[in-house]
Amino acid sequence: MAKRIRNHMLEDESRLFFKKSLPEFWVCRDKTDDYGIDCEVEIFNDNGTTTGLVFWVQLKGTDETDEELIKKINFKKDKIRQFIDYDIPVLIVRYSSLRQAQFVKWAKSIRINGKSTKSLGVQFHESELWNEDTNLIIRSYLESQNFIKRGMVKFPIRTSILRLEYDNIEEIPYSNVSIVKQCLSSQSKYFILKSDPKESSLHIKVGDNFVLTSFVDLALASMSLTFDDIEAEHIEKLTKYILITVCHTLYDIGKNNMGEQIIFENGLLSIIMCYKEFLIGLLPHLLAGDRSSEVLEILNEYSRKNTDDNIIEITTQILLLVNKRTNQHADAIEEFLKIQLDIARGRKYNIWIATGLYNLGNFYRNENRMEQALENYLEARKYNSNYKNKAYYYYELAGVLFLLQKYYFASKFYEKAIQLNTDYPYAKALWAHSLLYLGKYDTSLNLIDTFLKEQVNNDDVDIEEWQLWHSCLQSLFDAGYPQNQVRDTCASNQCVQEKNFSEAIELDLLNDLAWYNLGVQQADNKDNHSAFLAFTFAALLSNDDIQAWVNATLLGLSLISKEVYAALLISIVRTAYHYDGFDYVNLLQENIRRQSPRDASVVMELIDSTIIERKREPTIIRIFNDNDDFEQIVI
Repeated sequence: MAKRIRNHMLEDESRLFFKKSLPEFWVCRDKTDDYGIDCEVEIFNDNGTTTGLVFWVQLKGTDETDEELIKKINFKKDKIRQFIDYDIPVLIVRYSSLRQAQFVKWAKSIRINGKSTKSLGVQFHESELWNEDTNLIIRSYLESQNFIKRGMVKFPIRTSILRLEYDNIEEIPYSNVSIVKQCLSSQSKYFILKSDPKESSLHIKVGDNFVLTSFVDLALASMSLTFDDIEAEHIEKLTKYILITVCHTLYDIGKNNMGEQIIFENGLLSIIMCYKEFLIGLLPHLLAGDRSSEVLEILNEYSRKNTDDNIIEITTQILLLVNKRTNQHADAIEEFLKIQLDIARGRKYNIWIATGLYNLGNFYRNENRMEQALENYLEARKYNSNYKNKAYYYYELAGVLFLLQKYYFASKFYEKAIQLNTDYPYAKALWAHSLLYLGKYDTSLNLIDTFLKEQVNNDDVDIEEWQLWHSCLQSLFDAGYPQNQVRDTCASNQCVQEKNFSEAIELDLLNDLAWYNLGVQQADNKDNHSAFLAFTFAALLSNDDIQAWVNATLLGLSLISKEVYAALLISIVRTAYHYDGFDYVNLLQENIRRQSPRDASVVMELIDSTIIERKREPTIIRIFNDNDDFEQIVI
């Protein structure tokens, strides 16, 4: 006879206990299909009207008798990050069968430490024990978050300053709180101090050796300090550090104008320029703001007067990563980089000359000035031979060479980067791409195949586009097209002008115009299978050709009954959207409405559910360490 195990009984017990704790007009729904989410709670008013407030719940029950174990749960860090990333707040509930009680903590309030461990111990405190006020606190928390999400935060910000939740809260001297209050009491233009956190948007929590700021857990920033060493004469300086920490959180909630106002009105940029952690956190926002030109002028002046090479190098790297690119802005960045190079040449410090040249190379690459980028990359190597041993150097140089259509050298440098154990996951795919344009189609296909097998379970790598390349190449080989070719681009283009599209492809398999026009002919002849392949390959070869992507999508929809086409169609939609965004979606919608107006709504809903944003690749800056070598910082 089957018996229920205790874990299942405890799960039901904790769920029932939690539901009984909720007010009558709150609706709790089980969510059995969501990994890690047990319930969804929707809050209604006492008269039954909806508030629009919703939160998710993760239940963790225990039979432990040890008080320390009752109040602690070990989670994988990835699981906590998943909870934090959800738009809907996640409440973690720790139920104790022994105590017939439950502790609660919002996932977004959890700080993930920088240690290399995969797990994290989440600690609960007596102050987080569910009581008669918890329902009001939850509702206030969600209302405050909605207030912030709607962009309603303005000066002066309602602010509470409290000790960090802790069982022995007296171990954190209240004098620490008093010091922070003293700092902010002089800043009434920016803050109104409130004793009740339910009445505030900005929460400042004080520990024994740090201050944590957050806008109701929607953004977190912290600073370390030793309260015992703070004297009266330090208050003004400490106030500025606290203001900078608050600016971190303001930028994180999208209040860039408010963060910028605090920084410039209080002369904080000079402090930010002196600390690596401040630079990395705030400079990208400042350079993308309305006063970016002023920031660049200050940076140029700073670089002329200061010799802190590490800070200047971080500044330089961040400058190269900022997306804002007006002509004036680009000119100012170029001037800054040239000043750095001139300073390095004046000091006759070869490593920094190399760095200056390399940074200029990165700038010119970002500006699509590839010849100048290549020139600077190659000269940089003359001043620092260590570049010859760095995988990233060959990887980035290969990318420039590929764009300059120097496919042979691009392939060699991608190969070298891989030999040096590059950590770029797409290196093998891009090596395959450069070999493709050398006419080595079979070698390219084999490399793409290897790349796909290596990355198939890597959630951080988007493989849809490479799956399309693999499928198209394999289909072309199966159809008898050459696996190697000496490409004759000029003769192939001439054949296209003469409308000899098949002959053009025989001369150059990678002629996108020939494939597009061949696809038109095949579609007119109702050969949808061949036309689908032709348009897909044409779109891959010219990824900004929106019409090619649309034609491939429409033909894929007509063939979707076959499983292989359904899988390819998903990859086509996602790849097309990555390159052409809503221009692709809008043109597709126009075509569907014209061809099949009755099905347009259903089809576009299907397309919309298929589209996903590609994962942002981590941004890396490189600075010198004490060993005259580079260390990487991920931002």
